[in-house]
Amino acid sequence: MKFNISKAVIFVMIGALAFSLVGFADYAYRKEALHPDVQRALHQVEEVVITGAGETSKVWELQENPESVDIVYIDADVAKGDFSSSQWNILRNWLKDGHTVWVDTHRNSAFLKAFGFSPGPEMDGGTATSTGAHKVLTDVGKVSTDSGVELRRYDVPLLQRNGEVVAALNYLDRGLIIATGNIRNDKHDGNRLLANLYEFGAGYPVPPSVQGGETVPPPGSYNVKVTLQGGEDVTGTLITDTFQFQTPYGNFTFYKDEISFILVAPRMDLIELKRGDRLLGTLSAQVVRMRQPSGEVRTLRIENLSKIVWR
Repeated sequence: MKFNISKAVIFVMIGALAFSLVGFADYAYRKEALHPDVQRALHQVEEVVITGAGETSKVWELQENPESVDIVYIDADVAKGDFSSSQWNILRNWLKDGHTVWVDTHRNSAFLKAFGFSPGPEMDGGTATSTGAHKVLTDVGKVSTDSGVELRRYDVPLLQRNGEVVAALNYLDRGLIIATGNIRNDKHDGNRLLANLYEFGAGYPVPPSVQGGETVPPPGSYNVKVTLQGGEDVTGTLITDTFQFQTPYGNFTFYKDEISFILVAPRMDLIELKRGDRLLGTLSAQVVRMRQPSGEVRTLRIENLSKIVWR
């Protein structure tokens, strides 16, 4: 059963994929090829597919029955300009209220820019390696992807090829944006990655590891990125160990190693846990302390923050 709270993910797919209208899409992953423990962890997902300019009117359904759809898929043949201003606002607000949009931006970098990415030049397809920087990369070492753009601005890198990031996460209010190329489900760990992304995108926990462990982040100069209200990014290592979170269901304490994302918002904050849960409430802490790669310790007041993203 899904947690009955807001969930929001945008899937930005660079590359052409064929979707079915509702349920498990044939393009996404081969269920029968997954480990039985992973198969048992999968859920039915409802999606609306927009494959051309004449189908953008389907977004009106999001206004009338917003909770009846888990994912909206937008095909490569759909341009951002095909949406009227009203349709685009409905889609964007639906996303920000806690839902999923999966966009194929092949030949259309406007979607990437609209959702906070900075797209670079086109890159040839080939084998990409996991950064290990997020739970969605559980049991994923390398995958085969088709050509797509290099990503130069993002919150969490997912896949890299020849030192360039080709798949990544961005956070937009309560929404998670995923940018990735067309992933082959018949090579390497692509089938498992697609299953992970599909579950995570619909608001479910990532299926458990079946390899006796999970991928861990590589060593680096920082493990969190804090974005301030003014847009400044501060990277480093958290000194603050725990976060107090007040919700309508009670007060909770979360250790920093349990968390993957925090959104600080005017009306209600959001915490996303590494196990997949997303909770709305209010942060009780007044400040966050972190050590930057230079060694400097900074103390940041919660009200001055926009988001905290864990690698």
